[in-house]
Amino acid sequence: MTALGFAVHVSPMQPLSAGALPPRPDGGPLLWSPLSTTILYGPREAILVDPGLTTEQGVAVADWAAGFDRTITGIYVTHAHGDHWYATAPVRERFPDLKVWATTETLAEMHRTTPGGKPNPFWRTAFPGLIGDTPVIAEAVPESGLQVDGEPVVPHAAGHTDTEHTTFLHIPSLDLVVSGDVIYNQVHQYLSEAGEHGIESWLRAIDAVDAVNPTTVVAGHKNPERGDPSSIIADTRNYLEAAAETFTGAAGRAEYFGEMVRRFPNWLNPGIAWLTAVGRWAE
Repeated sequence: MTALGFAVHVSPMQPLSAGALPPRPDGGPLLWSPLSTTILYGPREAILVDPGLTTEQGVAVADWAAGFDRTITGIYVTHAHGDHWYATAPVRERFPDLKVWATTETLAEMHRTTPGGKPNPFWRTAFPGLIGDTPVIAEAVPESGLQVDGEPVVPHAAGHTDTEHTTFLHIPSLDLVVSGDVIYNQVHQYLSEAGEHGIESWLRAIDAVDAVNPTTVVAGHKNPERGDPSSIIADTRNYLEAAAETFTGAAGRAEYFGEMVRRFPNWLNPGIAWLTAVGRWAE
């Protein structure tokens, strides 16, 4: 059996432009959360998962990946949110022979949310001049599946979590899940797209991650000072349950924001709790 390894690069929090969101009630900064890129590598090959958002992030990911001295055969995109794949172009410029993969459902969502291969209005407004070309060059995961040096890397459909048609990767030989945004690691969770039943769907997706019994879970958004323990599965579930309760009880944006910050004082980037509140309550 070929031994695989993995490593995680975390792109730091990125300021949002003025006007992207109303000011936070507490006057705090408006930032985008830290972004995880995972490399899965064997003796000769490697693939990357979720290369990031901005051109600068993509260049940094490419430089980091080059240090492993493997043939980078591809990029896997866990879901259609632009912060997980808009930095593909600078990575592919460094490794021009790599392929880009997503599930059929995620690929359709990428086309829907990035029409004509141009960043959608939210990303253009939030990060003006920082995102390069975003053509949808991904192809569907082949029927034979994904492998690194002969070891399987297994995509799992997760349905609606923080957006539609999300997935996670299970690497059986490592007892590892690379979760995309199905699981978070001590970072406030994005719930603007929760709608009426989004939290229930997300909880089912968490159960699906739990069912493969990983010992290690790399979250799409993580506190870079923390490791990748499987205990973050329960942490993500607890946050969603608290959010559902607060949605029901809060009278508006400020109350939701204040309550979630109070309940999760050590979680990074309260600005995402504010983004959730702005999306939930039109004022």
